[in-house]
This record gives sequence, C-alpha cells and structure tokens, in this order.
Amino acid sequence: MAIVRGRLLDLADPTRVQVTAQLVDLAGGRTVGYVADEQCEIVGLDKATPGEDGSWEIDLTPNAQIAAEAGDTAWAITEGRALDGTPNTAYVVVPTAAGPYWLGDIRVALSDAPLGTGTIVYVPGPAGPQGETGLTGATGPAGPTGATGDQGPQGEQGFIGATGPQGDTGATGPAGATGAQGPKGDQGDVGPAGPQGVKGDTGDTGATGATGPAGAAGPAGATGPKGDKGDPGDPATLWRRRDLPDPALADSLYTGAAPAISTAQTTTPTTGYIKYAPPLVALAGTDVTGPYAYAGAGGFAIGATSPDTNYTLPTSKYPNTYASGQGIWSVEFGTDAQVFQLRFKYISSSTMYRLSIDGRKVTDLMQSSGGTTAGSGHMLTVDLGGAAPRRIRLDFATMPFGGVYLPPSATMWRVPLQGGRLMVLGDSISDGSAQNTGAGAGTWFARAARLLGATDAWEQGRGGTGYITPGSYATFGDRVAADVVAWAPTRLVIWGGYNDNTGSQSSIGAAAASLFSAVKTGLPACQVLVIGCWAPTATPAGSITNTDTTIRTQAASAGFPFVSPITGSVYDATGALIVTQGAWITSGNAASYVGGDNVHPTDAGHVYLSRRIVAAWREVLAP
Repeated sequence: MAIVRGRLLDLADPTRVQVTAQLVDLAGGRTVGYVADEQCEIVGLDKATPGEDGSWEIDLTPNAQIAAEAGDTAWAITEGRALDGTPNTAYVVVPTAAGPYWLGDIRVALSDAPLGTGTIVYVPGPAGPQGETGLTGATGPAGPTGATGDQGPQGEQGFIGATGPQGDTGATGPAGATGAQGPKGDQGDVGPAGPQGVKGDTGDTGATGATGPAGAAGPAGATGPKGDKGDPGDPATLWRRRDLPDPALADSLYTGAAPAISTAQTTTPTTGYIKYAPPLVALAGTDVTGPYAYAGAGGFAIGATSPDTNYTLPTSKYPNTYASGQGIWSVEFGTDAQVFQLRFKYISSSTMYRLSIDGRKVTDLMQSSGGTTAGSGHMLTVDLGGAAPRRIRLDFATMPFGGVYLPPSATMWRVPLQGGRLMVLGDSISDGSAQNTGAGAGTWFARAARLLGATDAWEQGRGGTGYITPGSYATFGDRVAADVVAWAPTRLVIWGGYNDNTGSQSSIGAAAASLFSAVKTGLPACQVLVIGCWAPTATPAGSITNTDTTIRTQAASAGFPFVSPITGSVYDATGALIVTQGAWITSGNAASYVGGDNVHPTDAGHVYLSRRIVAAWREVLAP
C-alpha cells in the first residue's frame, strides 16, 4: 500500500468535503481490480475526510500490483465538487516505491501525456483529425473460379400412410313443429286481491312489447345526514401506536444459552448433512431448495461464473447488479435442528453477520464472520445446544449466501415476515460509515425497524448522495423508481439533505418536490416520514438550517409528516407543528454520538438516533 496526500485550500470548512478514491480503467470507467499479494478484489470506494487545515491522505494499492480485465488501471481521486456541481477529479497512478506521494506529482491525464513525474501508464488521448485518403492501388487480377462440386444423390421419398376409413354419420332426427304464437292481449285493470288459488300451468310466452320512452328524471332528494367516520384502516397496512411492540422487548438481547459458533475455510459440510440451497442455485445429490424468507432486499441473483454460481446476492439497490455493493439484507427460516451450518463467501473484514433466535438478537452489534481467505468459500457452524423448533434470522453485511446445511433428522420451514415492508431512502447516515460497526446493518435503521415491529426492513441508502447530489451513485430522484417504488414498501423514511446543503436552495426544493410527487403517485397508500437535514454539531451552519426548512416546506406541500434533526420539531401531514422534542445533537452529546470525522454517528449515536426517530414517528401515528 502507498499513501497519497493532498490539501484543499480556500474552503471555509474543509472537513465537510469527502475525498474518494475509485479504481478506474484507462477510459475513466469504474472497474474491479484483483490484487494477488493480498488475495482480494478492489470493488468499492476508499474515502477520507480532510482535516481542518484541508489536508487529507488515503492508503492505496499501487497500480502495478493490480490486475483487471480492462487492462491497466488508474485511481480516480475526487476532492468535492466545483461551484457548478461537477466533481473535482484527478487521475493518478500510484507507484510501488515507498511513499507518501503528493497528488499533484503522480497525476496522469486520460490522454497521451503525463502530468507528473511518477511511473505512469500512458493512456491514448482523443483521436486527431483524419488524414487524407491515400491513392487507390491497382486492382489485382481475379483468381480462377473453382470447380463446382458434384451434387449428392436425392434421398428416397418416404411412404405416405393410408387414410383410415371415415365413420358413418348418424341419422338426424325430425325437427318438431313450431306452434303459432298468439297475439298479446290488452292488459286489464288490476282488481282487488283475492285468495291465492292453485298455481296453474305456465302459459305460452307472448310477444315482447316495444319499450316505451323513458320518463323525465324526478327531482333530487335531500342530502342525508353525514355518516360516522370510518375506521382508519386495517392494522396490517396502517401503523397505529397501539399496534407497535413493547420497546423494552423489541430491541432486547437473546436470553437463552449462548450458541457455540465456529468458522472454517471449507465448502464441505458435516457428512450426511442436507444442503438447503438458495433459489437459483443448481441442486445436486440430496440438495433441496430452502424455504427462505428473504428480508431487506429483492431481485436475488447468482453470479455468472463459478464459484459465484453457488452464492446469491440482491440486485434491488443502485446500480442494481450482482456484487454491485448492496450487501445489507437478511434471511429468516424455521428449523428444529440443534446444529446448522451456513455456507458463505468471504470478501473481507467487512463480511459480517448478526444471528437472532426467536426474534431476539444474540449480539447487539454485527460480528465478524471469522473468514480467513478473501474470495474463498467458508462454513459457519452454529450449535444451539439442543434440538427445538426455533425461528432463525441472519442479518448479512457483504456476505454472499450459499445456503444452510441441516442434519437428516432436522427439518426447515418458511416463516412469514411481519410489520409490512419498511424502507429508507437516504445517504450514509442510513447506509453506514467507518464510524460504526457493520455498515448499513449497524445504523439507526435496523434498530428502528425492530422498535416498530417491521422484520422486512430495506436499507436503501447510498453514501454521498442526496436530492441534487449523485455522489458516486445517483440522486434520490434518479433512484426512486427502481429502488423504491418498484418494491412497494408500506412504510418509507426519506432522509437526506446534508450532502446537498451547499447547493442552491431552489434546486433542492424543486428536486424534493419532484421526488415527493413520484412517491405519492407510485405509492399512494404508503406511510411516509420525511427527516430534515442532518446536523452533526450543536451550531449548524446557515446552509444546513436553510436546507432543513426547504425540505420541510416541500414535505408539507406533499402531505408528508416531517421531523427536524436541528430542533426536534415534529410536523403533521398538513405542516402543522405537533411537538418540539429538542435538538438531536447538542454540545453535551456530540462527542459521544458523532465520530472522529465530525459527520457520521458512532455505534452509540445510531442507538440514540433510532430512539429519537421512533419517538418522532409515534407522534404522527393514530392512537
């Protein structure tokens, strides 16, 4: 690895700029790199936050040690954005010799000329003008025509089978004569009702008379009294405070005997165990497809080549491809086994999981998978201490799932999810950062979902994004159709704005209005809560408070409840203030709840935020 350094000048607060490094090919497109010495793949972003003097550094793999299908590679280093919103990106080739290196010394243009003095790979520049067409040479003599080959003999024509005899046609019976229909008699006056006589035979039906002209419409009757107000809705589709779980139990730890858990680098299960494979994975021998209930994601797929054809990942978050970085999801199933084995592919130290038994988590935070070699299959063995029917849940972070193995005496069954589908569309405050454990599986969102009784919780955040800021991915508006509306959540949190706050308020407002309109049109029955601009300090800048106000105004126009992290004020769907609960981050708690980058919450901060957000949402629910 080698250190690359830089320094941002003339910024009021450099710590609010995120510096990213992304591996690219020599055309500037994102690519995956393979490092043999480390036995790992480079698939994501390296990030750094500048210090107060604007200086930053990132530890990067030298490009000479990276192999990629695209050939030679470079690092695209982005230092924030220009005033017009375009990224400030420089391309560098990191040398293998010991650093550190200043960004300006190792830059390379994606053209035919270097900008620095380091060892670089020259990348072809744009094509020059086309030269004049040269003279056409003389046409050479035509070669002789080859001889025509002999025509093969025609095959014999097969025999045509004989047509079977046609059966005799049965005789047609004589048609009955139709009697003449008598004329319809005049209708006599209605006499008084007499005693009921014996029912006579049904007479012949007379001819139907012509329809008379429609009479004039009578005057409209008076409007009746207003009816009673209807029931607010089925609790299965509408949250009410009375339906939420007991918060003292919803996020509590498992109180049974701690299971014994071990990890081995192997894909061979205990002899005789039966593989319950994920859907789409090919079956062999005694394998069966497991009756899994997937939660938190959709569009599950297997990889295109081995060994990834044995592992499944979701594709429901931008950029919606296999192994595109969506690593946060869960699986649930029921089993009566004492021991089960989980097959997974180890990616890196970010490969983590959390086990829950009968709705209670065994560990509060995500825990290491125990993997050793990146890219290799591993087996996690869990001994529950005794055989009994249980509900098992596994929350994954960057952990491709290869199925579960059970002893032949055990069974597995599907368990239903509950609480509707809860989703968050957000940025890194929901998607996780280096300041918390377990990436997006360890943020406020997973905890809030448990407190709200929602087991199908979709974390659809992408770091660095917002209403008008795409970061390395796409804006909320560009993602909402494929990442949100297509998956029909019943409850949705929209939380962003921090990455937008230095932009135009009118642009933020227009983007928020467009996003909220798309949600109302695509998800008319969805319960929505909008959270304003994140403020990681007790004295937020004016751009942050302005962004908070802009988003609140558009939420009220769309008819969405809103909560401000700056003041703790909760507003109903009409924009009316319900209650003010106080600022989320204060001078007294910032050191405990905000990490060393002065932006992202710590593990304790995410616990705290989950309680504040659930308390705010409870205020806008029906009793």
